[in-house]
Amino acid sequence: MPGSARAEILETIARALKLAARPETLRVESSRNLDQIVLEIRRKCERRRGELLEQFESELQKAGARFHRATDGDSVVEHILQIASVRQTRTAISWDPELFNGIDLAGKLEKNGIGFITEASYDAFVQRAASADIGVSGVDHAIADTGTLVLLARTGQARSVSLLPPLHVAIVRTGQILSSLDDLFPVLRYEGNGELASAVTFITGPSRTADIELTLVVGVHGPQELHVVLLDS
Repeated sequence: MPGSARAEILETIARALKLAARPETLRVESSRNLDQIVLEIRRKCERRRGELLEQFESELQKAGARFHRATDGDSVVEHILQIASVRQTRTAISWDPELFNGIDLAGKLEKNGIGFITEASYDAFVQRAASADIGVSGVDHAIADTGTLVLLARTGQARSVSLLPPLHVAIVRTGQILSSLDDLFPVLRYEGNGELASAVTFITGPSRTADIELTLVVGVHGPQELHVVLLDS
């Protein structure tokens, strides 16, 4: 991530956390005022939908991710199968066997010789995620001006799916794309009834790590590849 973009993200996060720590802010934004703020954010994003989609795609690719566009659930599965074929994937892990209503992702992958994992105890799930070839997840939100994916910690949404396999495929719906982090934090507080989630994962491109000599290595502490499939719905 370019230094200026990284600095901007950290500054915005710090500003949001300071606001969240002030009880008077939470009292104001947990009332109808927060409802109005979020309504205006959603209206603004809907008016700018085409522009935000183009910006999201551009920033996502700048960050090193691959972008795909799907028209329906079947098209999403076809993209996943194509990605899996190129990487010769044998095992996939996901939050939910039916990320898309009426689409049997597990069955279609298994017909193509790809084992599909969704259920296990916590320890076993983490171990299986570490050995899986591909992780498939949804997202809670996406940020257009940085090409960032936002995933919240909650039951049934293990972070290991997006962090441990060498390849991560994230499914984003057009309505989940917000313009900036300034839009995100009011929405998160609204969805959390005035509280921020216990853990929020921000993903901008594949994993990158630099040593003390600033030698950049991809995929050391996370996926080597990030593919985003945008579902127009």
